[in-house]
Amino acid sequence: MEQLTRSLSPEKILEVWEAGRQQHELDRALTLLSAAYPGASQGELADLTIGERDARLLQLREAVFGIGAGGISECPECGERVEFPLDPRTLAHAEEVLEPAREIQVNGAPVRFRLPTSRDLAEVVVAPDQSRGLHVLIDRCVIEPRLPGELPDEILEALSQAILKADPQAEIMISLGCPNCGEKWELLFDTAHFVWNEIAAQAQRLVCEIDALARAYGWTEREILSLPAQRRRTYLEMLAA
Repeated sequence: MEQLTRSLSPEKILEVWEAGRQQHELDRALTLLSAAYPGASQGELADLTIGERDARLLQLREAVFGIGAGGISECPECGERVEFPLDPRTLAHAEEVLEPAREIQVNGAPVRFRLPTSRDLAEVVVAPDQSRGLHVLIDRCVIEPRLPGELPDEILEALSQAILKADPQAEIMISLGCPNCGEKWELLFDTAHFVWNEIAAQAQRLVCEIDALARAYGWTEREILSLPAQRRRTYLEMLAA
């Protein structure tokens, strides 16, 4: 697949935000990538492993917002709101999966599997509970042998660990500590959720800027968005003075 060659314009950010507001988070991630990779089909994007998808989302995030980022978590012990800095570059390791099939040995027998994609996660989210969702995900990723009924527990556990090891970008854990009570914990970093929230916040800021400048100066949305971001902020500061 082509490499990311462009950021998202203010117009495109608003377009993506409007398209994704009513979508499931899985579809939002693909909507974002469709805007960043216009030459890729929806099918190609859906076939990316979750690690590949998330690495590309982080690249897009850096192209739009730069390298600085921050996150917020809540201490599981005392409830303290903990803010922490993020460098998305240290989280992104975009490596195209050239060999989709992998193999492990379980009780001396070979089991071939592939890495999960967005198509697989779409089936997981409709599962009745987390346990059933895990069975659905692993079963879909098994290439052979195909066994009747649910996978045995030893195969399920072995494949779960093998998939995480083969696609570490798909599950990023961040170690945090509470400055209030000293509690330490690990936070599962949801890349797609994080990037979408930043895009949504930027879109809402743009809508507010358009509204304020249109009311004050009578400019059209196109005229306002054609201004450099710093120029828009200068006019807004004048209005607030």
